[in-house]
Amino acid sequence: MSSFATRLLGAVAVGLLAWPAVAAPGVTAEAVTFGQSACFSGPNQRLGIDYRSGILAAFAERNAAGGVRGRRLELMALDDGYEPEQAAQNAERFADANDVLAVVGGVGTPTAARIAPVLRTAGIPFVGHVTGADFLHDGERFPNVVNMRASYFDEVQVLVRHMVEERGHRRLGIIYQDDAFGRSVMRSYLAALAEHDIPLLAKTTYSRNTHAVHASLFGLAKADLDAILLVGSYAANAEIINLAHSLGQDYTMANLSFSLSHELRRRVEAPSGRILVTEVVPSPHDGASGLAGSFRRAMAARAGDGEAVLNELSLEGYLLGRYLAATLERLDGELTRAAFMAQVMPPDPVLVDDWTVAFASGSNAGSTYVRLTDFGPGDGP
Repeated sequence: MSSFATRLLGAVAVGLLAWPAVAAPGVTAEAVTFGQSACFSGPNQRLGIDYRSGILAAFAERNAAGGVRGRRLELMALDDGYEPEQAAQNAERFADANDVLAVVGGVGTPTAARIAPVLRTAGIPFVGHVTGADFLHDGERFPNVVNMRASYFDEVQVLVRHMVEERGHRRLGIIYQDDAFGRSVMRSYLAALAEHDIPLLAKTTYSRNTHAVHASLFGLAKADLDAILLVGSYAANAEIINLAHSLGQDYTMANLSFSLSHELRRRVEAPSGRILVTEVVPSPHDGASGLAGSFRRAMAARAGDGEAVLNELSLEGYLLGRYLAATLERLDGELTRAAFMAQVMPPDPVLVDDWTVAFASGSNAGSTYVRLTDFGPGDGP
């Protein structure tokens, strides 16, 4: 076992000392229950709703086949509205009630920043949060965290390389959400620009969960930019893109996967090839992807569920649900949190259909996959 895995198990064991060795909280003879804190209300609610729908599709698929060792997979989802304080309260609720095996499927960097320390102290695994923030990739600091997606640095590197090498842009700026999310991406953006010896020419910010974002675009007007990295959710990014179009500005507008391209495209008034979006999973409509094919069938089985939307985030949720089930399947003996943590980041790659989850030595990230899309003709679903 690697030193990283040893530290991780030791940290989780601290939280387990007062718990029965027979089975973990959240595990009964009939079911295994996972907790979730995500945004199901507010201007960014589709992020939580779509991610949850994919997880539930994977759980329903597995439950229809008998569950895991005869146990159903269940999800206890709490709304945090993409607000850190509510996310912290939800994490404390999971820690105090002690009734879930792990907390999974969260959304957002500012919420993760409040959830992760609470769960670390409680010895609760924290898996598959929708963020690529650098602090969650620090396994020394957060040995209970398991990242299932590429980091923001991975995403920003792809965007910067494309804008500089393919589009010839040299005058770049950034508009970011002024919180842990925006600051994390800002650090990644500066590092990626430094690799190309390009300075950041301008930056502006706005507050989370607001539509008052127009001033942030006006603040960049004097910089004579070629391209702008937008660091926010779909609601804010769409407002900025639409304002730029109405003003006749032709910036290349780069968005991270967190912007939820399905919703962003729906809200943008004039889609074009100048609007870039990174994705961290295959297209849900990819006919060559075995994972996407399984996802479409699982969602079709839930056709009566009004929340069953085919997009990248619900596919990411489906992948997470499938991976959780596969992790439980690999366990020997009783289902405990320590046993779960021992198997959730194995030394060998794990296949979910044709999708590979692989944790490099010393890493708590199971993927570095990033693909680049734009809103030009032919790049839609």
